[in-house]
Order: sequence, then C-alpha cells, then structure tokens
Amino acid sequence: MTNRKERSKRLAELNKRLTKEGVKYAQIETPDMDGGLRGKLVSLDKGLSDTGSAFCTILYGLTVADDVFESEHSSFANGFPDMFAIPDPDTVVPLPGTDATVSVICDACFPDGSPYPLSPRSVLRKVIGDADGLGYETRFGVEYEAFVFEKDNDLTNSARHHDLTPLSPMWNAYSLVRMVETRGLAQEFMDRMGSAGMSVDAVHTELGYGMLEIALGHAPPLEAADKAARAKLYFRQLCRERGLTATFMAKWREGESGAGGHVHQSLWRGGKPVFAGARDGLSDDGRAYVAGLVESLVDFAPVFYPNINSYRRMDAGSWSPENASWGCDNRTAAIRVITQPSAKAVRAEHRAPGADTNPYLVIAAMLAGGTMGVKAKLDPGAPASANASTDKRFKPLPRSLPEAIAGFEASQHAKAAFGEDVVAHYALSRRQEWEGWTRQLADNTTPWELKRYFDTV
Repeated sequence: MTNRKERSKRLAELNKRLTKEGVKYAQIETPDMDGGLRGKLVSLDKGLSDTGSAFCTILYGLTVADDVFESEHSSFANGFPDMFAIPDPDTVVPLPGTDATVSVICDACFPDGSPYPLSPRSVLRKVIGDADGLGYETRFGVEYEAFVFEKDNDLTNSARHHDLTPLSPMWNAYSLVRMVETRGLAQEFMDRMGSAGMSVDAVHTELGYGMLEIALGHAPPLEAADKAARAKLYFRQLCRERGLTATFMAKWREGESGAGGHVHQSLWRGGKPVFAGARDGLSDDGRAYVAGLVESLVDFAPVFYPNINSYRRMDAGSWSPENASWGCDNRTAAIRVITQPSAKAVRAEHRAPGADTNPYLVIAAMLAGGTMGVKAKLDPGAPASANASTDKRFKPLPRSLPEAIAGFEASQHAKAAFGEDVVAHYALSRRQEWEGWTRQLADNTTPWELKRYFDTV
C-alpha cells in the first residue's frame, strides 16, 4: 500500500481524470472471509475518497449464507463497530459490462487508518511483507473450474439443482465441438476482463456437463488474488446477464468432476524466472520453495479445503490429491512441478485448492509456505514417480473440516504467517460451516436414511 499522503494524491488525480471522462459511479469491492467481494455502488467522489466507506465489522462474521456469528472483533459486547474500506488506487478499473462506472478494491482499516487484521487482503499484505527480504519476486496464476447452467429460479429455490440444464450437453474436455455453445460466453468474458486490464490466458471445456476452466494470466501475489476474486464475481455477473448461472462448488454433484482452483507459482529476480535448475528441473531455491509448499500443506488445510463440500472433491483417481506430495509433471501429486517447454515456463502448480477457496488466503498460505522453505533451505526429497496417493513418504491430508481446523489452530507456522488473531478467527468461521452441517443433519431425515431403512426395518 502506498503511504497515505501519496494515496490521497493519486485518488484525487484519478477522480479528476475520470470525471472528465464521464465516469459517475464506483463499485467498491472488499473481500470477505470466504473470498467473495462485497461492496456498494456509490458516486465516484465517494468511491475514491481517501477517508473510505464505513462497513460493519460483521462483514467478517458472516458465513457464505450470511449466518451471523459473533467474535471478540464484532459482537453485542462491543456493539458491532465499523471499519473503513479505503480504496486502493492501483485497483481502479472500468467495471466490465457497464457505462460510466469504475470498480475499486478496498483495504479494510481501523478509523486511524491502520490495517484491519481480519481482512484477507491485510493477511496477504502481511505475508508479502514477510517475504520481501528474500530478494525474489513471486508470480501466481490462478485457474478456476466452474459449471454453467441455464438459470432457473424455480429449480434452485426448491433445491432441485441437479435438474438444471447444463450449458452444454456434452461431457468432453478440450472439446472444440462444445465451444460452439460456450464460445460466446468465453469471448465476452475474455473481452471484459481484458478491458479492465486483467488478462485471461485461456478458456476451455472441462470433463463435465457445462464445465469450463478459466486460466488467468500470472501476476505478483496481491494483483493475482485481486484478479482471481474479480474473475469469479465478473464471470457470475456475466452469466446472469445471459440467463445463465455458474457454480464454483468443489463438488456440485457426485459422479461429476470436482471444480479445482489450482495455483501456478514461481520465483523471479530482476524480471527473469529463477525456478529452473539441474535437480528434477529445479534450482536449489526452487526445490526449497517446493519443499515449503509440501511441508506447510497440512497446516493450511482449511484454507485449501474451507467447506463441508470441499472434502468430496478429494480423490486421487480424479487427479485431486489425497496427501502432501510433489512430483514432476505428475497430476496425482499435490504439488506438480512443470519443467517444460523452457526454463521460463518452470513453475509449481499447487493442485490442492478447489474453486471454492479464498484466493487471498490461498496465495498467502502458499507464499508463506514456499518462502519458509527457502529461508530454512528445506529439501523436498525425491518426487513421487507414480500414483502419489500411494507413496507413504508423504503426509495424508485431513479428510474432514474438524480435522483440518485442529491442525491449523495448532500450527505455529500458520500463526506466524497469518497472526494468532487471524488463525483463531478463521478457525471460528470454519466451525460455523461444520455446526451448520451437523444441525441440518440432526433436523432432517436424509435420503440415505430413507433408502436404507424405509422398506427394511
């Protein structure tokens, strides 16, 4: 973040220039605990004000379904105080699909202007600051998989989501035949993101009915997280405009593919990549970075698997990892090291996260893990050479949210990277998901029970 005086000057200059260009409105965007962007539509003057816009701190005490949970930060005891969303001038772009409107991502701050620690953007900024001393730049590129359907409120309001009509009736991956049905949507999305200065490298069909993969161009960590959060929001908005609906659920239906949120990453120095080397295609620091990703994966499991549904996606048979493993161009491993076609392309693909994750926390966890490996000069050992899930050298991943939360809360590495308050609050937010799940199980007779017992007992 620029200093306050410089930020104020830049915001004033932006306001003056954009007003001359006919811009009247601003959409202010602030990431929540689940990675969604929440905000307001305001006048341009208000949106680019250096004093920001007030938001209730309960923004970080809402589940994805807007159940409210109290914490020491926002509660009846302290009256649910405000924090302030301060616009980041680096993020001002034309709002795709609109006229006379820009969007701006905001940093959450206390009234005195200091960072509000629970904000996922604040967490990522902290980790970036911790990594600055290494002398490397890090680059991240996020890939999201999503399922697209014809919008039908009657079906979704009656929980008949499995009856929705997919955008394409074909299953095939990389299908140019299926692109007949998806090309218009893909092209408009790529155009919109490009008009806002956010490149999309590719959109292609995936192995599922109505399934697409969106590959975003690589960028420094904060920019990559901002781009990923916006991509999900703007893609959903575009789908609604076209009479469609999209889901980024990790496993929206049994028998269908899971939706991944893979993250590619590498180290750079002076504008040049430095991941490539002689041992397994990696430099010494490249190997150490990969070792840190492997070593920290279990610690950060609830970041990579944040929801009840996330654990349904875990299946090595479908190339979704089951352990904290690494391998060279091995899609069964959690960390897939890619060494082709050139030294410039050498990178690590982290395959654990689903599309349901918070990109700010995901990138923060990966950056913290990778840089920890470099600082400690860790070695990842030999890569997995076959199905990584059967390699007993690697730690198994937690198979449930409570197991993942317990490891996260106990992790000194997670506390050092995120801060103890953030670890405690994020764990609390994940417990809300588990408690919601267990409550509905207690309150409802499930289809499994009916099928099993209706005619047999």
